[in-house]
Amino acid sequence: MKFTQKTKYFIFGAIATAVLVPLGTYAVKTIPVTFAEGDVVSASVMNALMSRINEVQQGFTSVTDLDGAWSCTTYSRSSDGCSSAGTLLYSKTGTMTFTSSSKSFSYTGTGDPRGCFVGGYLTTGNYDIQSGYLVTDYGVYEARRKSPTEFLWTLTNSMPPSGYTVCTKTATAPSPADVLTATVSGTSVALTWTDQSTDETGFKVQYKTSAKGSWTTATTTAANTTSYTLNSLTAGTYWIRVVAKNTNGDSMSSSEVQAVVQ
Repeated sequence: MKFTQKTKYFIFGAIATAVLVPLGTYAVKTIPVTFAEGDVVSASVMNALMSRINEVQQGFTSVTDLDGAWSCTTYSRSSDGCSSAGTLLYSKTGTMTFTSSSKSFSYTGTGDPRGCFVGGYLTTGNYDIQSGYLVTDYGVYEARRKSPTEFLWTLTNSMPPSGYTVCTKTATAPSPADVLTATVSGTSVALTWTDQSTDETGFKVQYKTSAKGSWTTATTTAANTTSYTLNSLTAGTYWIRVVAKNTNGDSMSSSEVQAVVQ
């Protein structure tokens, strides 16, 4: 089947509810999967979406949540070691690397190491996570998780805060494929999708023959592929999805489509 009248949604999670809300109603970062009017969202897709929401709502709960390298940009009122970023605002970029096994961190960046407040006092040191706060040798920072791969932090013992830092994970799985469509012709199903990532190594084309069945990977395509045809299928109903992959792991799956082969 081929879907039309596409509408993008994000899932807004509350303690006991999950509501589909049209894009634009809330100015927040959306989950990059598109659903069509009348789609039935499968349990596997809902579980993936709710898992991402829970990661953001819960914030950081363990030192392992920060493991790895993060590309960070600090915005500050201080010009020491920073570059102009507009009227009365200065910025500095660098990389923060967190190692949970030793609870240690290190910073590498350009310019005067005393500049701003991240990469200045926080060149190296130790850290811990306490109820959403990043506790370091220098001070306590409020670490607010914006997405599973991005967080914002501010120094809590500076009133008003002298600046803030936004960090993005440098090694992540690719963005999911989107707008998956399926067209049946005889015993073949032609698939097309939108490639939303720039760093995938390929796409897994997967199907199952019952709603609660297990996924079978029909093929793993090359990078930048946006179509594939399943051939010589037996009669029945097929649930189909596409999953982008790279060396850092698999993306969320695309929205799923059903195809009925006669």
